[in-house]
Amino acid sequence: LFEPPYFRNHGALDFSIQAFEGNKQDFITTVDNTLQRYLDQRLCIEEFSLRVSIGGDDDEESMPALEQWIRLVTNMGLKELRLRNSTEDYKNNHLPSVVFEAESLKYLDLDRFIVDQTTIRRILLLKNLKSLDLQRVSIKDDIFEKIILSSPMIETLAVRNCRTLTTIDAMSLQNLKKFTFVNDNVPFVDDCRIKIHTPSLEVINCTGGCIPFLRGADFRNLTRLSLTGVVLRFDHLSTCKFPILEILIIFDCCGFEDIKLFIDAPKINSFDYFGDFIPSISFATTSSSEWHSTIHLHSIDVFSSLWFVNLNELLKSLSQSIISLNIDQCYRIRENIMVQDKNIKPVVVYSLGLRFDLSSISSLMNALFCVCRPRFIDDSFFCGSGWKMDHIKCLWNILLMRREFRRKNQLSQLWFRDLEELRLEIHDKNKDEWLSPVAAVDRRSTAVDFFFPS
Repeated sequence: LFEPPYFRNHGALDFSIQAFEGNKQDFITTVDNTLQRYLDQRLCIEEFSLRVSIGGDDDEESMPALEQWIRLVTNMGLKELRLRNSTEDYKNNHLPSVVFEAESLKYLDLDRFIVDQTTIRRILLLKNLKSLDLQRVSIKDDIFEKIILSSPMIETLAVRNCRTLTTIDAMSLQNLKKFTFVNDNVPFVDDCRIKIHTPSLEVINCTGGCIPFLRGADFRNLTRLSLTGVVLRFDHLSTCKFPILEILIIFDCCGFEDIKLFIDAPKINSFDYFGDFIPSISFATTSSSEWHSTIHLHSIDVFSSLWFVNLNELLKSLSQSIISLNIDQCYRIRENIMVQDKNIKPVVVYSLGLRFDLSSISSLMNALFCVCRPRFIDDSFFCGSGWKMDHIKCLWNILLMRREFRRKNQLSQLWFRDLEELRLEIHDKNKDEWLSPVAAVDRRSTAVDFFFPS
């Protein structure tokens, strides 16, 4: 009956101002006529998506039309409503209050609107709402709290780049399963305090914000916890319970540099850490036969052997997992770093990715081989640049020198049990074969594989 972009499928309408090349009057007329046809035929509209362009003091038609459309569709069995404003300057674009009077609504997605006391001046009737997604919405804490308290059935909550919010308290949402928070432009700023300790939670994805973990919080249903650029209050994290947590991601967070963390997550399957300092973190004994951890350290200044001692401690705490270690952008590495701590025992690392100047390779690799034994060095970490033969030959010489050093100094404790049966092979991606270092001198390599004694 209706041609795209107006008709998507039975009971679902999707309109966009972009399809009318900015002709606002044609857009309004088309939406009016389409809704009238549905109304005349007594058809149900369960999904209504609308991308509008509302902005400026001279725009007197769009907002009344929007309110009329929403009022119509809410009386036609509406369950899902998506409203997006393409105008960046939306300081006068108050969301019509009729949105919060749609009692049948289960899904609400808003982008670039103002939600204030004018919008919720009437009783909120969102008792059936299961999903709320707010993106670039201007809303204050008290208004947000009223919406949350009137929507006890929410299972999915997303708050993206809502700059005016300073507190998000989701403790009353006893059915909440997935929580997403995004503040892209303000990392490492205590900009929004987030309270999320509902036992029903299954997934938490946070980018930005501040999360104070409560002592003894029970995350009994949580399977994924992803934190990026978050100011973490880890004082009580070690007392929290994560009985079925499978995925933990900590990416460029701060606030726990000097804290020893213990994560009670016996079902952990994957742990990813990305940061510019070495964390002190350990996990409860896992019942899983095999799990993976990825450690990515970047922007590193190495002045002493203590950095490598701390790295060894971290690797030991993760030794039950298959470890991938990446070290990126090392600066000012002190020459001839000696790692002589008697408590250090090299930890087997499945893969090692490196990015640093050739001038630093000798000092760094000598210290690294004291604290870990990589099974595989992968140059895919080089973002496509690949290993140069100078790197490979230099690395091979370092290994040979270390072997000779060990043979000549049997009583020395500098290198401990080290690399005595090492074999190095280089993979030629063009011929799908493994070569010896000598045979690979004139070829471009894509990977270096190490074989250590068991």
